[in-house]
Amino acid sequence: MCGIAGIWRRVGPEPQDVVRIGRMAATLVHRGPDDFGFLLADTNRGQSAIGQNLDDSIMADLLLASRRLSILDLSPAGRQPITNEAGDVTIVFNGAIHNYIELRTELEALGHVFRSKTDTEVIVHAYEQWGADCARRFNGMWAYAIWDQRRRRLVLSRDRFGVKPLCIARHGDGLFFASEPKAIIAAGMPAVPNSNFVRQFLAYAVPIMGDETAFDGITQVPAAHNLIIDENGESQSRYWTYSDQSQSYDFSNPEQCFHDLFDDAVRLRLRSDVPIAILLSGGLDSSSIAVRAAKHVDQGQLEAFTASFPGYDVDEQRHAELVANNGGLPFNTVEYGKDDLLGNLRSVTWALDAPPAMKQTIARWRLLKAVSEKAPIVLDGQGGDEILGGYPYRYLKPYSYSELAALRPWNLYPRLWRAFEAYVERKRPWFGPSARKQQTTSKVENINLLAPDFPSARPVLGLPGGEPSFKHPSRLQSLLWRDHCFEIIPHVVHFADGISMAHSVESRPPFLDHRLVEFMYALPFDQMIRGTQTKYLLRRALAKDLPREICQRRDKMGLRPPTEDWVSAKKDVEILPTLMSDRARDRGIFNQQSVAECLRRADTDPVSNMLALRCYGLESWFRLFVDGEGFDAN
Repeated sequence: MCGIAGIWRRVGPEPQDVVRIGRMAATLVHRGPDDFGFLLADTNRGQSAIGQNLDDSIMADLLLASRRLSILDLSPAGRQPITNEAGDVTIVFNGAIHNYIELRTELEALGHVFRSKTDTEVIVHAYEQWGADCARRFNGMWAYAIWDQRRRRLVLSRDRFGVKPLCIARHGDGLFFASEPKAIIAAGMPAVPNSNFVRQFLAYAVPIMGDETAFDGITQVPAAHNLIIDENGESQSRYWTYSDQSQSYDFSNPEQCFHDLFDDAVRLRLRSDVPIAILLSGGLDSSSIAVRAAKHVDQGQLEAFTASFPGYDVDEQRHAELVANNGGLPFNTVEYGKDDLLGNLRSVTWALDAPPAMKQTIARWRLLKAVSEKAPIVLDGQGGDEILGGYPYRYLKPYSYSELAALRPWNLYPRLWRAFEAYVERKRPWFGPSARKQQTTSKVENINLLAPDFPSARPVLGLPGGEPSFKHPSRLQSLLWRDHCFEIIPHVVHFADGISMAHSVESRPPFLDHRLVEFMYALPFDQMIRGTQTKYLLRRALAKDLPREICQRRDKMGLRPPTEDWVSAKKDVEILPTLMSDRARDRGIFNQQSVAECLRRADTDPVSNMLALRCYGLESWFRLFVDGEGFDAN
């Protein structure tokens, strides 16, 4: 796990790039506090130097940087950049290839010789053997840049679900890339707000469409894509789709197949030369990871961490502790209060290069800080809801329609009854009035928080990562796919990676093992939800592993801090003065009258309360990045 950065100028070197690459690497120290290295290369003459000194004697048109968080092979042999034996293939890599042991064995049988025990070197030799398509063989999360001197090309690759970030920008005659936008900005790229992002964030609190970021001119390599750049131009290709089948699956016995795939996904993500922890909420996803992980480690080796909100009914400490005790996991709680809110929000905004859109994002800050004091790796439950149908308020309605669409004379009774059960379930009290209200809030009302003359959103053509060959056999699966590749997962992995890496912690999500995703999307819709049971297949497959109380839970909470009370406590002393300041007004972003009305209603209206926090987060982002306060502090 590392932070990576690079510059390539196809028309010739720029002397100041040595300074720029140093600044980029310095901005990413939190991603790699243990070690660092650089490649400076004159690619036309075939001259290069790898080391820890920025030697400006080489007129470099290619510069690569790595900040290392040591996870595998803690010796200097694991220092990046890493090359092949001939020195003509060089890589900087951020992420983890979980099946690196199996790939190494295969490559050694083909004659490749290894000098380290890292997964990074496995990528180098895999590229030598199979070319850019080697990405198809990896199980893990990655963002890497490979310089191929023989072909004089740069190969950028990002994992299937975009767990690891890879930002790119073209500035002048140079191509810049880095793990975070702030590193590109540190190299001299202007921090110009992306008006599409501002509108999307303030009005909808969803990630920007496509490969955009919060900054105009800084984009991302799309998930599941390779980007190859040479002297003749660029080509971008997708190496994986949701309809792929990387291996054969036993669809005749889905419970056992799911159990085996999930167990192996957890097992692979326990490979490490350093301690590992787990984020444990007491919900089905994290509990399932905990009980299977406990089977693969010695008792006491894997510590569990949960957030606690004393005095509030959103506190799930009891459920998390039940699972931890059941698995023999040392249990740690991190308590939160209202004084954590705004300071953590500012820190989260800097870590994400964007303001947080979800309440749980802020709550993760102190939780990951506590984890970092014990372990540099954490297992996390991201991705389970979007393959298993875990959000009742979102998925039960399309599930009901899917059941009705599947009606046949021979299955009328069970399908009609299950559709009716799901309809009734949506009315249950655990959805809560505030949740329902937020679901039905008019987006037009949110847009009115923007100044009337704020630029209109640019049209976005198609869905990012579109899957023309993927068939959506039901309304439920269609929505699940959309959430996984577009609506939810890109946002979830962004904040999970950003916050964990801000604390020098690698977050590993077993539910984003591509084999699990392929398997689940090839199953009938009623394996995700059946009647009133969300996550139907998971509950059945893990029934013998999970405590009964956890397996039967239906009151899903997740990490939901009581920000309504916290915002009310901070509104008059911090939020109101900030948003009503001349500085905020002069940006021309906010409709000051609408924002003032939103703040006035924040104490009694949950939606207004949420929007007030969102406005404060956006103003904090402007101050940190556009005004440069974050760079001054660092």
